[in-house]
Amino acid sequence: MTGANRRRFGSTARTRSLVLLPVARRGTLPAAGLTKPLPPRPPGLGTLHGWHTEVALPVTGTFTTPGKGSLRADAVVTAPEAGLPVLFVEVDNGTEPPAKVADKIVRYRRFFQRTVKDLSGQQVPLWSTIWQASGRGGFPPVAFVFTKQVGPKALQARIQEVARLSREHWQSMWCHGRHIEDTGESDGYWDYEGAVPVLATTLDRLRQHGPCGAIWWRFGHGSAQGLTDALDNPDDRCAFDRREEQRRAAQRAAWEEDERREQDEYRRWQASLWPCPTCGDDVDPDDAPGLARGDECPSCGTQRERSEAERVEAEAEWERERRGNGLFGWLRG
Repeated sequence: MTGANRRRFGSTARTRSLVLLPVARRGTLPAAGLTKPLPPRPPGLGTLHGWHTEVALPVTGTFTTPGKGSLRADAVVTAPEAGLPVLFVEVDNGTEPPAKVADKIVRYRRFFQRTVKDLSGQQVPLWSTIWQASGRGGFPPVAFVFTKQVGPKALQARIQEVARLSREHWQSMWCHGRHIEDTGESDGYWDYEGAVPVLATTLDRLRQHGPCGAIWWRFGHGSAQGLTDALDNPDDRCAFDRREEQRRAAQRAAWEEDERREQDEYRRWQASLWPCPTCGDDVDPDDAPGLARGDECPSCGTQRERSEAERVEAEAEWERERRGNGLFGWLRG
């Protein structure tokens, strides 16, 4: 090794040794116990593998080449472990007018209404070939997260305007079920089969309470709810069928009670009978309230009284004839 090389190698070795030396920290570390704890994070929804962004939803065309009028969901969540097979998520930053946001719900409904033939040749919804149904009826839910930092009144007004403009696409249809004769009232249910369940919340509420908190306003519901309650349809056909079953059960119970009461009345009536000592037929005290137990039946009593009356009448007639024959009649007597 030449002198120049040795000098360069020594310089490199010294540089490496300086790099490996510990660097002195500037400032001082905070004392133990003085760090501010982070606030607890609310529970999330699903797993990382259950989230997909910018998912094409073809109104026409295919998933890989969607046609005109199709849309892209900002996110699609699949969390079957949380009772949520699929949830389509839209993030609204306030840059579009409410009418354009409402138009997304229109296009979601068109996508949900699109059908294709399955392997057996049956028409099935296109979305059901990718995602599972929730079992609640109707189309999959769509959740809007409003992120614009405006006053609560302005934000609520925007949400209500979007709901008003898209009402025909998320509102269910009332179906009359039956007329209840006992109360004079009618009962029915809301049909959600052709409706898109639309949920709305704000980014601040989502950060504070998490997706499982009572932060969701379901279009058509009265107040903020948790995710499960917001997705539920408590007044649908299933609820009506449960009420119908309860009414049928109550009617069956009433019929059984009437039958039991009639059977008790029949047993009490049978126990009140006694056999007529003359003819042996059962004597019903209800037919002759004045009879005592063990007396003859009214028919036998009437026949006995008639026979006795006939006997008395015959004796009286005989007595009159004998008296009419004078002395010789008395002597013959």
